Amino acid sequence: MVIGITGGIGSGKTVILNLLGDKYGFVILEADKIAKELMEKGTAVFGKIAECFGNEILDERGCIDRQKFAAIVFNDKEKLTKLNALVHPSVIEEIDRRIKMMRADGRENFVIEAALLIESGCHRLCDKVWYIYTEKNIRIERLKAGRKMTEKQIADVIKNQLEVTDFERMADAVIDNSFSIDNTDKQIQKLLEF
Repeated sequence: MVIGITGGIGSGKTVILNLLGDKYGFVILEADKIAKELMEKGTAVFGKIAECFGNEILDERGCIDRQKFAAIVFNDKEKLTKLNALVHPSVIEEIDRRIKMMRADGRENFVIEAALLIESGCHRLCDKVWYIYTEKNIRIERLKAGRKMTEKQIADVIKNQLEVTDFERMADAVIDNSFSIDNTDKQIQKLLEF
């Protein structure tokens, strides 16, 4: 089984990943981490990004300055669309390659986590898509406390994500992660039919 996990920033997707990995034995594939690997200096994706966006996004070592780059793309929808078009196909291809490789080694259950699971097309690799819902005010407080983000930074990211109704319409199941970890785990157990 391949489960796709998606949800807005600060919804607590990491909690669900930890439960699925540690308690239920799923292999976790995080699209954001894979994208970062594929964007390292010297890779094909890095070359495409540098060619498209220029040297202004690079730091003194010639690597992508993630903070500077995020400020540029999250404030310009056209630039964000260009970046996604450069990165998403390579991420999907790499996730698919890893799943096939691990299946050959006998692994059966996978979770793909991506904030843009649906928008990127990555959901096509999944048997089921779970949307992680959390009340907006809880998400904002988590991001301010945990990631030290400002309200403006949070708003910049949220404005580029799907609305709750869009997520719900495209998901096979919704997990409400606004409460305790035990409450979330009970919802997961029910979905996995344990």
